[in-house]
Amino acid sequence: MPTPSHSELDKTLGMFYYSTRYPGIGGKLKERPEDFVVIEISLGNVECLPGVAERLSSGTGDYTWFLLEKRNIDTITALRLVACSVGVSYKKISVAGLKDTKAVTFQLASVEGVPPESFPPQICSKVRIHDAFRMPFKLTAGMLQGNRFEVKVKCVELSYDEVNERVAKIQEELKYVGAPNYYGYQRFGTIRPLTHIIGKLILKGSFKEAVYIFLTKVYPLESPKAKEARTYLESTWDVKGALEAFPNKLHHERTILRYLLKHPNDYSGAIRALPLSVRRLCVEAYQAYLFNLILSRRLGQELPLNQPIKGDLVALKGYETAVIRVRDSNLDKVKELVSRGCAEVVGNVFGYASVLSEDLPGMLEKEVLSEEGISLDEFKVRSMPELSSRGTFRALTLTPEGLRWRLDKYNEQYSVNFSFKLRKGEYATVLLREFVKPVDPAIQGF
Repeated sequence: MPTPSHSELDKTLGMFYYSTRYPGIGGKLKERPEDFVVIEISLGNVECLPGVAERLSSGTGDYTWFLLEKRNIDTITALRLVACSVGVSYKKISVAGLKDTKAVTFQLASVEGVPPESFPPQICSKVRIHDAFRMPFKLTAGMLQGNRFEVKVKCVELSYDEVNERVAKIQEELKYVGAPNYYGYQRFGTIRPLTHIIGKLILKGSFKEAVYIFLTKVYPLESPKAKEARTYLESTWDVKGALEAFPNKLHHERTILRYLLKHPNDYSGAIRALPLSVRRLCVEAYQAYLFNLILSRRLGQELPLNQPIKGDLVALKGYETAVIRVRDSNLDKVKELVSRGCAEVVGNVFGYASVLSEDLPGMLEKEVLSEEGISLDEFKVRSMPELSSRGTFRALTLTPEGLRWRLDKYNEQYSVNFSFKLRKGEYATVLLREFVKPVDPAIQGF
């Protein structure tokens, strides 16, 4: 039987289980940005560190690629600062993926028409530029292969032998059962984990309720000023007064309030006033939540994640969008492909074009959709077509490559230093969750 999570945040996000049974080591992540280092892996399995130009640069072309190093700042804000320094709109700068905020991260970015010599090496204390070089084409998301992580788990209150034993045992378990490929905390937020709730309300067309929850729902870890502003708005619905009370850093709340001040009661318009990327993120978060629920349901019924059963969907490695439906007639052959590492079990990330799995896996999907009161057709968002989603597939297990660890003494306790690679779309915090088994993920840095 998998180990149930006792974290309320985990349950809120649909992550009800760990796949491993051995007790975790506890501890904290991200006490400092340097404790969580993310290095992008790009074209040709190239790690994006200073000197990357020597391996990638063509020396010609209208695009300038550069290595962005950021520290304790989100990707979009970092790009805005870079854009301002070279005199272009940040929307003209492309990246292959977003990186963690409370971390030190290295990733490529590209922009057209700005010569490499225009990029200063130091944008600010949190943002640096390395290796600006010319390329004949734009950087796109498809060029991201994955990320390498160097992570310190600090404040581990176990003996040296206990830590080593627990990490080794959990690693051994993962080889057999696989780590569940949950969508991680970053997809939903840990301070205000409600993006999936807003996403569902958008799909349902419940815009007034979406606005109300987005603006007024208070979470324990928010700042006192934010709590006070939300409470004031809930009790008075004084939009003008709330706009003055909401902290400036709550950009999205203030965007909604400014819209409502000019267009009272136009709640669908208020949602549409948010950036398209934010609205899409909400719908994607709800898709992620449904995927997590089904993965948890599968774990709860002790069904394998890394071995196919009748009714499953299986994708050949490198061809993730083309799936094989597992039936009695091909079960043995598909099992052989999976055991050889040529294929893997995947699940639906629901959209309006999704076709449900069959047999027991399909029954679990139907149960979750029914309990959530959502239909596939609702992912064709007729009131906001730009948010519609056809759906896709996602592997049920994440696959760390080159997982290593070492122990250091840290303030009379131990620090466990993990190093590993993950494919794009896989979350380091989901893998580390199996080793730490956090009681309070938000407090423990997840």
